[in-house]
Amino acid sequence: MSRPSTRTLFVALGGGTAHLAAVELAFRALGHAPPERCPLSDPDRVVGLFALGFLASLAVAHTRLYSPAIGLPAAFAWATVRDAAAPAPEWSEVGGFLVVDRTVFLSAYADGWVVLVGLLAVAAGAEFGLRTRYEFGDEGLRNLPSAPTRLRNAALDGLAVGGVFGLAATVRIATFGVSPTSAVPVMAATTTAAAAVPVAAAARGLVAPTACFALIVPSLARTVFTGSEGGPVFLLLLGPIAVALVLVAVVEAAVRRRFDRRPAD
Repeated sequence: MSRPSTRTLFVALGGGTAHLAAVELAFRALGHAPPERCPLSDPDRVVGLFALGFLASLAVAHTRLYSPAIGLPAAFAWATVRDAAAPAPEWSEVGGFLVVDRTVFLSAYADGWVVLVGLLAVAAGAEFGLRTRYEFGDEGLRNLPSAPTRLRNAALDGLAVGGVFGLAATVRIATFGVSPTSAVPVMAATTTAAAAVPVAAAARGLVAPTACFALIVPSLARTVFTGSEGGPVFLLLLGPIAVALVLVAVVEAAVRRRFDRRPAD
């Protein structure tokens, strides 16, 4: 893969800045958080939100993959609409810390940006596999390696991309504290496996695992975004979900083979 051009880097810088500005404006327009909780008042949020917009823009500009350009605005819109549809939360100070009576989804979005990076990586990996396998708009792709032709290589690519999501989700949950700590490597493994299956399957031309992942995992990932008590359980449940996705892939492959062998009328 070639290095990004100067023009591409400028596009990515613009995307990171625009994303940070958009989230800041949404915070201030809704007024669901005190000024000290707005992104520009928190250096960690500034870095995270800029990095999220930068990486998504870089991926789109450098590779011509579309999923980051669709997924990031969709996630931001989801958080904004959820907050806009809810009554303003009540903030109070307890022990010198600001606490709130309900989840503020824009705050969860700003704090959980790393999970979004992982989800967008999975979407981009699946998109690459399907576009190259079915030659759908693949001539527009740039600066990407050759699509894997063997199952082993597809599996390795899936693990590499799935590892991004696994690491991101585990880091996010670990910030809230996990007991026992020995569960952290298990959560990393289950999360990686669940994300690896759709990417590897897409490289083989299988659609159903990606569709199932898109329907199930992002909706459950809100527990990781918000840091709710169900977050660690969600990551452990991804182990059985990974097995289910493998079975879905096997069934789809078997159905495809049967129809491919059916004699023509």
